[in-house]
Amino acid sequence: MKERDTGALRVLCVGEMMADLVAYPIGPVLLESDYHAMDSFWVKTGGDAHNNAVDLSRLGCLVTYIGRVGNDMFAQNCLSSLRAEGVDVSRVIFSETAEQAKSLILMGEGGSRTFYQNFGSSGEFCFEDIDLSVLNRVSVLQIGGTFHMERFDGEGAVRLLKLAKERGITTSLDVTMDRKGRWNSLLEPYYPYLDYFMPSIEQAVEITGQTRFSDIAGFFLERGVKNVIIKAGTQGSYFKNNATAFSCACYHVPSVADTTGAGDAFVAGFLAARGRGFQAEESMVFATACSAHVIQQVGAVTGMRSFDEIMRFVRREPRPEIVYDP
Repeated sequence: MKERDTGALRVLCVGEMMADLVAYPIGPVLLESDYHAMDSFWVKTGGDAHNNAVDLSRLGCLVTYIGRVGNDMFAQNCLSSLRAEGVDVSRVIFSETAEQAKSLILMGEGGSRTFYQNFGSSGEFCFEDIDLSVLNRVSVLQIGGTFHMERFDGEGAVRLLKLAKERGITTSLDVTMDRKGRWNSLLEPYYPYLDYFMPSIEQAVEITGQTRFSDIAGFFLERGVKNVIIKAGTQGSYFKNNATAFSCACYHVPSVADTTGAGDAFVAGFLAARGRGFQAEESMVFATACSAHVIQQVGAVTGMRSFDEIMRFVRREPRPEIVYDP
């Protein structure tokens, strides 16, 4: 296990971990054809909470991951990837009946992709799987994989967020796409317990029915979220709380290999920067730099670098434009 500064930010990452099976390059597929050539097939690890845990650990945080893992060889591969990064996995729950949650990622040129997913072990994860004593040893809770965790989503997540806030823990949530259309009906009870909510623009539009960044963020602030961050891909990102609101542009990179994990890297980068005392603007720039690194390599966490390496990039490259709301 990697050594960590004892004063490092202590983070609990709760939620989904997946085996990512990546095929590249994939063009239009006709199932009637029995053969398609491809250049590469990778077995990697992913899932929002897993990606958050790895990224935060590389950025110098002390990280504990809690989730449910499957009963197949992919589960061990996923756990090994966390252990290799120094993440504490001593409190994961092993399923006796479910296979490891998996994503088959068909990736085209330039990072475009489509997912085929089986939620397996993620669907079994529940509030009772969580060793609540960990809350006495962390200062940040990040939940990842909402809408893929049928038994935890809703009441289980709200219970955990409430307990965290009672202990003075900073709470953060990222979500996935909801294929069942629950969106705000599921999330509404979460908002009063969230210090940071970081959906993608696609998710935020579905949840709120709004399209303008300011209106979307206002929807969440009115319902109790303290700080809203909207991740908008090539449009950059947007931050709003009751004191300030601004957009942050992107870094320009030589090429985009794979956009998988870019949003998770942004979340990790923002939380790591805030944990070091960065202001909101600095934290958004740092988070943007983390995403810029991840999209240049295949795999959800492959491109993430250390905190110092990301900071050297931030100091070297032209700063993304920050534009404040009038």
